[in-house]
Parts: sequence; C-alpha cells; structure tokens
Amino acid sequence: MRVLGIIVSVLTAASLSGKASAQGKVVQLPPFQSVEVPEGGHVVIRYGSTQRVTLVRGNLNYTRMRVTADGVLVISNCRHNCRGYRSDVEIEMPGIRTLLMSNGGWIRTSGSFPRQGEIEVEVDNGGTIDIRSIAVDRVDASVDQGGRIFTVAGASLLATVTHGGVITYWGNPRVSRSILDGGVVQKGDAGELNASLENDGPSVEPRKNLQLP
Repeated sequence: MRVLGIIVSVLTAASLSGKASAQGKVVQLPPFQSVEVPEGGHVVIRYGSTQRVTLVRGNLNYTRMRVTADGVLVISNCRHNCRGYRSDVEIEMPGIRTLLMSNGGWIRTSGSFPRQGEIEVEVDNGGTIDIRSIAVDRVDASVDQGGRIFTVAGASLLATVTHGGVITYWGNPRVSRSILDGGVVQKGDAGELNASLENDGPSVEPRKNLQLP
C-alpha cells in the first residue's frame, strides 16, 4: 500500500437495523494526531500511550473512518436516509494537534492528559468541542456560524468567533480575540470548570446539568 496519499476507509456489510452489529468494534487505523468530525457525531477522547479507536455505538456501514496523508482521522456519519441514526466513538491517543467539529454533535476529552503545548480547535455550523480536561499552554480556538468551545489555556488563547458562537475559557492566559458579526468570548466561572454540558446547541453560559445527549 502506498503511504503518500492513501486514505484508509473502514466499512462493513452490516445493515442499519443492527444485524452484524459493529457496537464495540475496535477499528484498525494508521497513526493520526488530529480528529475531524464533519457531519455531526459524538466522540470522547481519552489519553492512551498507544492509539485505539472504538465504535461504541453505531455501524461501520454508516460511520466511515479514514486517515488522511497528513495524519487527520476523519469520522463521517450518515446524514441522508438514516433517520434516527447515532454514532458514539471513543478514541485513545497520546496527544492532540487539532480537533474540528461541523454540523452539530460534540467532541469532548475525558480523564487526565499530559500537559499539551498547543492545540487548535474549530467548530463550524454548530456543535461543541470541550477540552477542559486538558492543560494546554497555547490554544487556537475558532467558531464560525454557531457552536461552542470550552477550554483551559495556560499561556495564551487566540479566540475567533464569526457569525455567532461562544468560546468560554478558564485559566489566566493572554487573550487575543476577534469577533465578527456576533459572538461571545468569555471567561468561565471557576465553579463551573468541572461542569459538563446540558445540550450541544450554542449557549452563552455553560450550564451545570452535566449530561451530554
């Protein structure tokens, strides 16, 4: 298999009805440092010394995973003729370079990670990225046309909101912010640092009901 330009696609012949279910399926993939969810979905990322990707809920015939040549795991979910379909993916990885979420859903980190030097996070057209469980020196966060980012930044935060959205941060970083055509960049309350999210739609204030849908 040629390394450069190869995109690895993982499929099964299982049906949406659940026959030959792929729940709990460990997916073998090339190494990656970034995660992109372009069509909505639900992803939990935990620290692991080695990489591991598990489809906890869903079916590999409708949730497709590929790793691009530059090390981005792309998780694409069925959005047409798949009413009621939902996927849940759990990822273990030693470090994160970039997280991208589009069109609803959420990505969140869980548990303890080693301190990260820099992470880029981006939400487009709705969705939530929550990386509060990671201590990061420098965070580059952007929201375009709705969505939310929750992060802890140590040294610096570059925050960009365009056409609506919310970036909430904790810590005492040097903040460079840019807001165009509506949006919020705000410091979170200390008492809400460990609170999780009530739903995955835009919100100016993080809320204390901790269940993601």
